Amino acid sequence: TTIDTIDLSQRWNIADNKIWNRIEKITSVSKPGPPSLNDGAIFANATSLWLYGGVVTAAELKQRPPAPPNGIWRFDIAAGEWTQPYASGDPVSRQYLGMSTNFGNSKAIYLGGAIPDPGYLTQGLLVFDGYQESFSNVSTTGLNRYGTVAMGFLSLIESVGDQGILVAFGGLTNVAGKVTRLLPDAIEEDDPALQWPMRNISVYDIAHDRWYQQQSTGDIPPWRYHGCSVVVGAADQSSYSIYTFGGWNSKYSDKNNGDIYVLSLSSFVWIRVSQDADPRVRHRCHLMGNNHMLVVGGVKPAVDDPVPYGSAGCDKNPRFSQGLGIFSLNDHKWRSDYDPIVGSAPYQLHSSISNVIGGNATGGATKIIPDHGFSSNMLRDLFGVPGQSSSPATSTDSASISEPTSGSRASHVLKPGAIAGICIASASLLAITLGVLWVLRNRLRRHRQHYPQNSLPDGQTLPPLSQPSGPTEMHAGPAAKEMRGGHKEDSLARMYQSPEVSNTTERYEMPHTLESHATASRFDIHELSASLAIAELSEQRQTRTQGKA
Repeated sequence: TTIDTIDLSQRWNIADNKIWNRIEKITSVSKPGPPSLNDGAIFANATSLWLYGGVVTAAELKQRPPAPPNGIWRFDIAAGEWTQPYASGDPVSRQYLGMSTNFGNSKAIYLGGAIPDPGYLTQGLLVFDGYQESFSNVSTTGLNRYGTVAMGFLSLIESVGDQGILVAFGGLTNVAGKVTRLLPDAIEEDDPALQWPMRNISVYDIAHDRWYQQQSTGDIPPWRYHGCSVVVGAADQSSYSIYTFGGWNSKYSDKNNGDIYVLSLSSFVWIRVSQDADPRVRHRCHLMGNNHMLVVGGVKPAVDDPVPYGSAGCDKNPRFSQGLGIFSLNDHKWRSDYDPIVGSAPYQLHSSISNVIGGNATGGATKIIPDHGFSSNMLRDLFGVPGQSSSPATSTDSASISEPTSGSRASHVLKPGAIAGICIASASLLAITLGVLWVLRNRLRRHRQHYPQNSLPDGQTLPPLSQPSGPTEMHAGPAAKEMRGGHKEDSLARMYQSPEVSNTTERYEMPHTLESHATASRFDIHELSASLAIAELSEQRQTRTQGKA
């Protein structure tokens, strides 16, 4: 099994079989590479690729020992060699069916997922640091009602908030640890309790480790799983468009289609922008250049089977020749070739989007507030929207709308009764204050009449009325003890330090801008992006030919 790459710095066509470059997974007998892993993830920076998670095929298990639960593999691009480093930090298990994305200079995240045997969903958002080759596990209790997700949609927007946000929706969810039928077996997609509705959007503020849940409106796509998405922002960042493509609803549903939908933020409105593609599942999408969506791999589902094996899943449509598809985000058309010069042009909003949110091709969105208001004023502030009180909409889903799960604070408009109560309380306080002053004034007058100033010995005056008659110092008690865990000064510093800058939250620190990658001689940044995009394709080819072995 190999990892296939495409040089995106050159013009190419999806039907040309000469576009492929290959990274062998096994370099030698003494230095075996990783096994064939299905539904895993690839992390990357400018010098290395890492493979994490995934399920080892049954055929592979007959030839070599099973992969270790926490095993990761690194490919050194310059040396062309595979190694298996030890991952430090929080312990991790071998998961699959989660959602992942790379960000910053050398970090990646892996959201949700499941343990393949016996098959159950897990909570947690793994943050991988490529420099340290370490994992941190962040809580996802505020993600949705169960804090779990598999085969959903995930997007990273690094220019929102202090360090970026994650946007997640769709897919399957269930109680963590509860046995659930997942791929490659029959999926429990027909149980509404396990479907995370596409109308319910979760937003994660990376800098402040805080989840928000917001209800969307518009032409909401039917619930689906195992599709893909990419995100692009308007030139002026007045809106962000999350393009979603494909996925599966149910073998009993007529809602399986290849339509492309856009979730526009910060208005949280859905817009259907394309309706001319066949259904597709188990594929990946990647932003290619500034304005193209590259679709990689996947299968064409059958009427009664979302993941058919063998030739039944092969898509003979020339639109997805060699398992590749190219969709222009500027003109909303499927294409067969890619020109890097065209791809380097700025992204422009299609009229099908600007007609809904206002503005034009370069931005200027006028619809920036959700139809029912933001579920939280803190979410509104995160997007930088001018002040307007939140007005959560109702929903049939018990966990669709909520205040943030950490550092929550209520923000409400005062009702007339509350204002009247405040006025009455203020008037009462003023009356009490005047009464106290009147009593003190009379007491002072009587005090002076009883003790005339000239009746005291020379050099003496009356003590002030406020001076206590007894000792003012308290007796010294036992010496104060420092709190366990450090010096007194350190404890006070931690008490008064803002959570977002605390040294104890290192695992939440994520860069909020994409730093430029160094260019390697053969694997430049375009080819590296293609490495991420194409990595799963060869494994999916092998899976289809192996059958259900």
